[in-house]
Amino acid sequence: MHKRFNVPPGLVGPFYMVWSCLLFVCLWVLIRIATETMHPFIVILFRSVFALMALAPFFWREGRSALKTSRFGLHALRGLFATFATFSIFYAVSVVPLADLVAITYAAPVFATLGAVVMLGERIRMRRIMSTFFGFLGVMIVLRPGVEALTPGVMIGLFGSIAIAGSLLTIKTLTATEKPQAIVAYSLLFVVPAALIAAAYVWRMPTWEELALLALIGILVSMAQTALTHAFLHGEATQVLPFDFVRLILASLFGIFLFNEPVDLWTWVGGAVILASTIYTAFREARDDHRAPKAGSFG
Repeated sequence: MHKRFNVPPGLVGPFYMVWSCLLFVCLWVLIRIATETMHPFIVILFRSVFALMALAPFFWREGRSALKTSRFGLHALRGLFATFATFSIFYAVSVVPLADLVAITYAAPVFATLGAVVMLGERIRMRRIMSTFFGFLGVMIVLRPGVEALTPGVMIGLFGSIAIAGSLLTIKTLTATEKPQAIVAYSLLFVVPAALIAAAYVWRMPTWEELALLALIGILVSMAQTALTHAFLHGEATQVLPFDFVRLILASLFGIFLFNEPVDLWTWVGGAVILASTIYTAFREARDDHRAPKAGSFG
């Protein structure tokens, strides 16, 4: 009789974080492969439809009350951010080196900090000011404006990171009263019509092989989001955030071996600076508040 393998409690959160990193990078690899033969708009449409289908058990269980809310306006704002983030990141994945895009998305918490001050009226302490400064410094190291050409793909990826930050802020507000599945459902209900309109201009029916790939992308989206949720459920942000650097390592390796993308040392340096500023803020706030700060997801 086999003994059941038990992960030590202190390693459960980090395990799920590393697992989510692997899933997200594999997801982006599949998106890159899919967009070699299909327009990104078509990929977004089918990804969103498959993701919405995955919520069928929730709709079945909740019935008419599944989408009942008194905060439709905020759901609409979250849906708008999610739409811009999805279109931006999916396009960027198709044209930007994977490691560069991962480093750029690390800036989302930096933008979220600024947004929390402007949109939510939160007080900003000196350490957050310093963290934000170093976060932007990391972004500048990755982008190196004036030294490296700022391609449309890079700029769209940066815009996607800003949209992710907006999405995180609205999620932070919505989770106080709304069910997580409802938040996701409303988001998809805004993304799907936008993707349908966009895909109509470049439409062609995917082959059966492409449909299988798109279905796999939809499955990986669900798995990656679930793994990330479990990471923050089973471990404090201060415990799991450092392991998010695995995403940059894996993206670099996949980029080298699958797409012949050169390793850029400055991408690693900039990504490390951005992530370090986020981790520092998480540690300080956890120590002050005696609780882990809320965290969100991308992709």
